[in-house]
Amino acid sequence: MKILRALLALALLLTPVRALAQEAKALTADCVITSGKIKTTAAHDGDYTTAWRSERVRRPYLEFELPEGETAGYLYVCFTEMPQSWAVEERVDGKWRVVAEGGTDYMHALVELNGQNHFRIVENSGVTTRLKFNEVFVFGAGELPDWVQRWQPTAEKADLLVLATHPDDELIFFGGTIPTYAVEREKSVVVAYMSGASAARRSELLNGLWHMGVRQYPVIGPFGDAYSTNMAVIYDQWGRERVRKYVMGLIRRYKPDVVVTHDRGGEYGHGAHKVTADASVYCVENAANPSVLPALCEAYGAWTVKKLYLHMGEENVIRMDWNVPLSAMGGKTGEQLAQEAFLLHVTQQKTRYVVTDEGKTGNAKFSLVYTTVGPDIVGGDFFYFVCAARKPSMAAICMAVCSGAGPP
Repeated sequence: MKILRALLALALLLTPVRALAQEAKALTADCVITSGKIKTTAAHDGDYTTAWRSERVRRPYLEFELPEGETAGYLYVCFTEMPQSWAVEERVDGKWRVVAEGGTDYMHALVELNGQNHFRIVENSGVTTRLKFNEVFVFGAGELPDWVQRWQPTAEKADLLVLATHPDDELIFFGGTIPTYAVEREKSVVVAYMSGASAARRSELLNGLWHMGVRQYPVIGPFGDAYSTNMAVIYDQWGRERVRKYVMGLIRRYKPDVVVTHDRGGEYGHGAHKVTADASVYCVENAANPSVLPALCEAYGAWTVKKLYLHMGEENVIRMDWNVPLSAMGGKTGEQLAQEAFLLHVTQQKTRYVVTDEGKTGNAKFSLVYTTVGPDIVGGDFFYFVCAARKPSMAAICMAVCSGAGPP
């Protein structure tokens, strides 16, 4: 129940409060949930670190039956593993019929229903397999709670690519970057990870991003959760060429103007963080060269990144202020939102790491290690002078605005 309690507590902090909207009734606890006539509570215990899984069969399912007089308006499912294909079916006159086909893009998926009383989720690929969920929720008609996620597709073109190694790194080391730029500044931000680490941590990262106002689905990489202080060891485990292909694919596909990622020293010496930084430098420097990883260039085209920032560092250092109130988020600061999002990473609460802009690995210090638009004369903004690179005729105005002087 820890994560569900955290979600509910944070939902109370969200502003503004919607007035007069009828709230959707939470019906999960009223459902009889079965699979093969066996009742289960594991799929709705309020704990994303636990999971329910079906028997390994063809067309595995999880069935829901509400009390007489109650009907469902929504089904919210949090997959542990994404099925090949799935659907929601309702029971009518003793037969099952499809009422909604499920997509395979989002690990947390919302299905709108139409007053069903007896329904099920079924894996319908026809192969022998399992269904696996962290959590499932049933709601009646009405206004859903803020924490229920309704994801939109990843942006086709990014202004900013935030590349984290693991879930929660985007909060601990990059602080208020995501809510400041994705929500307050309304930039197109793609959040990407090298590793999802585990099913529970994938759910935690989605919960955290959603709480900070992110609505476009992140990119979760294929690499396992590995630890060593030696970058070469991580490259051996993940594969140097495979890592470069993944990072280069992000850059050429989403075409970011600015990339923000880890410290060369791995913050506290984490080899996987070092690999992320090292691969990012290599790929940013070579993304415009069609002879480097040519298959990706053929698929997405070459691309020139305007700026690459690494966390910490000692060259061309800027400091970000994540303590500015964000009007789009009810006056909370980026740092506050990152701290609240970190609370949703329940599996990480017993670690020694916290979200702070202070200390040796504080999240406010970054270094500009690559630029095609010149140095940062004035710090505090990853997009300093990027607008001039997009439209050279606006260079004088852009310089004045970026420096705080206002238009000439």
